[in-house]
Amino acid sequence: MNFLAHQYLSFHNSEIQLGNLYGEIVRGKDYLHFEKGLQNGILLHREIDTFTDAHDLVKNSTQKFHEKYGKYAPVIVDVLYDYLLIKNWETYSQVPFDQFVQDCYALFSENFETFPPKLQFIIQHLLEHDWFHNYTSIEGISQTLKGISQRSKFKNNIEESTHEFLLFEQDLQEDFQIFFPELISHCKLFIAENQ
Repeated sequence: MNFLAHQYLSFHNSEIQLGNLYGEIVRGKDYLHFEKGLQNGILLHREIDTFTDAHDLVKNSTQKFHEKYGKYAPVIVDVLYDYLLIKNWETYSQVPFDQFVQDCYALFSENFETFPPKLQFIIQHLLEHDWFHNYTSIEGISQTLKGISQRSKFKNNIEESTHEFLLFEQDLQEDFQIFFPELISHCKLFIAENQ
């Protein structure tokens, strides 16, 4: 899952949301240098990634992109699943999408000065280019993938994967609609067990 889903799966807990952001950059045991709430968010971030990567339905979705995009297939599916989350937003959230985005961006901005430089760099781009709203359209998804492609060490053409997405959208939607409620339950249990 990508940035948007990680924030959604923090369930309006600001400490966990911020920790989930730190999960983008904190490696190994470095999470122990943070206070408990942020630690929980970092560990939740890792738990989301582990659960997602191991899930058969996600593997099924990823397989559709593997032949053409190789090791970037999971990256593509992460971004596309954020698009599918927004497309089905009212199924999963009582908070309107625009309000959710506004609340997230406000939280990021309020805490921006406390972020280490590497995270500031990411969040500055996220806010400036309104990544969460970019995930609402195929054009925005293509732009997001293009940005990821340009930051990659290896040459790739992942922004073209939206063509395949349009072909496989119904299958991916079916995978997502079974997978995501399982991920929600898993995250709620993880948070409850680690409070």
